Amino acid sequence: MEHRAYEFELERIKALIRERGARRVGLQLPEGLKTVAPALAAEISSATGVDVILSGNSCYGACDLDEKLEGLVDLLFHFGHTDTFSFKKRKPVLKEQIEEKVVFIELRSTVDVKPVVERAAAELTGDCVGLVATVQHVHALAEAKDVLARAGKDAVIGTGADTVKYDGQVLGCEFSSARVPCAEILFIGSGSFHPKGIALYTGKRIIAADPFTCTINVFEPEELRKKRHIAIARALDAKSVGILISTKSGQISLSEAIALQRKAVAKGLDAYLIALDEITEDRLLGFNVDVFVNTACPRVAEDFVQFKKPVLAINEFEVVLGERSWDELWP
Repeated sequence: MEHRAYEFELERIKALIRERGARRVGLQLPEGLKTVAPALAAEISSATGVDVILSGNSCYGACDLDEKLEGLVDLLFHFGHTDTFSFKKRKPVLKEQIEEKVVFIELRSTVDVKPVVERAAAELTGDCVGLVATVQHVHALAEAKDVLARAGKDAVIGTGADTVKYDGQVLGCEFSSARVPCAEILFIGSGSFHPKGIALYTGKRIIAADPFTCTINVFEPEELRKKRHIAIARALDAKSVGILISTKSGQISLSEAIALQRKAVAKGLDAYLIALDEITEDRLLGFNVDVFVNTACPRVAEDFVQFKKPVLAINEFEVVLGERSWDELWP
């Protein structure tokens, strides 16, 4: 299979299939890598003789395992994420210890990060910078730190909470590794999803360095937080609320949703619990409520900035309920 940007650990996959005596395996890949899935399946099947089933469902993180596919196969290979707390706390969907059926392939990048870090150093305004990355590049943070040191920058690689596996690693919903005593954060990875989250939740200037394109983007927290303030303000006059519950095993927060419903009712609001697997605009359009509150992935609310009804995170809805001040939205 020709795809040199990531390490797919094909030899490990083949060895595990033979070791476990698997006859049917599943592959779950993030959206951007589904293009290589057929070639990946073909190589695995050719080398081991197993039947391979590709997941066509979402793959947002360890919180988003394709459990229906998991129930059909002997092994499920989940690509692009680490086995975080959200995965380990899930309730088994089968009687046996199904955690053993799921194998995480972290997709470490094979691209050299040094050139883009050298470019990023010129964008830093101070001498101290926090250094973070997605799991694909976390193994290269030591190299990045050396590059920054040669540029006269002191890079700090923070230790994250129990929900992250490696120092300096950030998830789409977890940025504790970025809580370091520096005014700026250098993020190594692709896309805007992670750096936007880091900026929003830390309040710091984020320099995002993409090793694949060697491009630099800067994210300022003020504009991102302004959009969230606007969403909260739109909800202040709401009379009814739909509280969204994810049915994904790593995202479900049923007790929290029920508690939130009771708080809303106590404040005089009509409140309803709505369970979904995928929280999308078209699935919300039919519900006649004034505001939605998301109890699933904390980043979901940001996807609905242009939606005709406000969609809030839990802490944002607490502002509407009068239980939290605007200044307490982010630590």
